Order: sequence, then structure tokens, then C-alpha cells
Amino acid sequence: MEGSDGPDPTRQPPTEDAEEVVTEALRDLARWLYRQLEAEYDHLTSDEAIEEGIIVNEYTFTEGGRRFG
Repeated sequence: MEGSDGPDPTRQPPTEDAEEVVTEALRDLARWLYRQLEAEYDHLTSDEAIEEGIIVNEYTFTEGGRRFG
């Protein structure tokens, strides 16, 4: 019942190692997110992705490497 001040029968007290378990789960999530970001960065900065971007956007360059056009 919403707004009731009585005890919540579905609530359980935290275990002794609850903080450690949550901390490790969050660290695992952070590691996974970092690996995902690192893989995306590696892909986006790869020679293949850069070449594809140049072709798709029809960029042209001078012999000296400056963008032309």
C-alpha cells in the first residue's frame, strides 16, 4: 500500500558482503563498457574506416596531403 508506514514484507536486510558484491558488479560493468568503447575507437580510427569515410564523402587531397575542393 503506497504511503504506508508499516514494514515492507518484500524487503530483506542486506547481506554482509552486499557492498562488495555491488562494487564488483559495477567494476565488471565499467570494464565491459571500456572494452566496448575501445573496440569502437579502434574501428573508427582504423585505416579501413578512414579510407571508407574519404571515399563516401568524396574527399580529394593535394599531393602534399591538404584537402582539395
